[in-house]
Amino acid sequence: MTLAVERGVKPPPEKPEAEASLLGAMLMDGAIYNEVARGRLTPPDLSREQHRLVLAAIARVAERSEQVGFASVQAELLAKDELDAVGGPQFLVGLIQNVPTVAHAETYATIVERTALLRRLIGAANEIARLALTREDSAAAVADAQELLFTVSESTLHRDIVPLEIALRRYAEQIDARGDLRLGIGTGLESLDKKTGGLQSSDLILIAGRPGLGKTSLALNVVEHAAVVQHKTCAVFSMEMSELQVVQRLVSMRAEIDGNRLRRGRLSDQEFTAISAASSELQQAPIFIEESSRLTVTDVLAKSRRLQAERGLDLVVIDYLQLIEGAEDDESRVLEVARISRALKAIARELEVPVIALSQLSRQIEQRGTEPMLSDLRESGALEADADLVMFLWQKDRKDREEGVVRLKLAKHRNGPTGDFDLHFQSELTRFRDLGETREGA
Repeated sequence: MTLAVERGVKPPPEKPEAEASLLGAMLMDGAIYNEVARGRLTPPDLSREQHRLVLAAIARVAERSEQVGFASVQAELLAKDELDAVGGPQFLVGLIQNVPTVAHAETYATIVERTALLRRLIGAANEIARLALTREDSAAAVADAQELLFTVSESTLHRDIVPLEIALRRYAEQIDARGDLRLGIGTGLESLDKKTGGLQSSDLILIAGRPGLGKTSLALNVVEHAAVVQHKTCAVFSMEMSELQVVQRLVSMRAEIDGNRLRRGRLSDQEFTAISAASSELQQAPIFIEESSRLTVTDVLAKSRRLQAERGLDLVVIDYLQLIEGAEDDESRVLEVARISRALKAIARELEVPVIALSQLSRQIEQRGTEPMLSDLRESGALEADADLVMFLWQKDRKDREEGVVRLKLAKHRNGPTGDFDLHFQSELTRFRDLGETREGA
């Protein structure tokens, strides 16, 4: 008995039989590579060197648009002087002969994908153990460990180029499973929802504006509508306001009572009744609040992932992006924000939920005195590139300020039209009301 067995340590998770069956199925039916493996599995995902060489040969044959099969793969291995390394033609014959059925190719691919991910996780765990044994700075060790785990989860998002026919099949499967994909999470602003079809899964949405224009209020309006009206599970990561402040805003907008009166506590019986009704509605709403002055992207991912596993998750809100902590070794804040932006988009894709991130605008807009542009996004042009929707809040002139009009500019919409909308901002209630699309010349 080996020392590893005596200590109860299991070998790395491997399923060479599933790997062999998958390769054999591909050699029997060349279409299987495109259907279940292309863009999903790569040679390093296999546990045996012989299997890695065969999959690499299959991939090269497919990339040349040649028919994948015994003859073409054997010729490719021979051309690369790798046929003897895999065990000769008889090894390929053995792969074919031992396939139980090609109908289970998807199952074989899923098993191979799962065990490859687990091996990557074990590699990350070993590196985390090394960090714990060698680092004196515990906070830095934790940050690096979180980054390693985030890298493992992010690796599941990378896909190679795939034929359109495969992409269409996956799209059709999504429609069958989830219904009309255009119907996302409503914002409660009818004019905006008509343009966007609601907030879509896997989208990164930026709400940007100068201080005092209601970015947080607009985000909480969306959360209230999603949770109370649509019964969607929402996670709010607040780095600027406390949990009690977030709750007070939600109660104020739901009960339609001035937030200042709530804070002072001088309320009438009628107002107490409205607060009780609003609190009861909000208590039934699946809203989860994380109050923290220090959060990293990996913190957001870990907490969101746990909530998704335990309760389900439909929407994530981050208030606000520039307060998220980045890696200490970043050369500049611009690079740091760029990394944070890419990571938030990766979170949206992994969890398949819309992620709303609030963002500051640079002071240039005040100096310029005109409506905001994408270049005004503070600290990084990567925000513009990574976001699927970018919405600006701004006021044109003194008349807007006097009448409580805030203009919402949908400056970027990756999958649809842009537009401009007028909103009435009742700041004392922290509530926005839709006034419709902006009139030409208004």
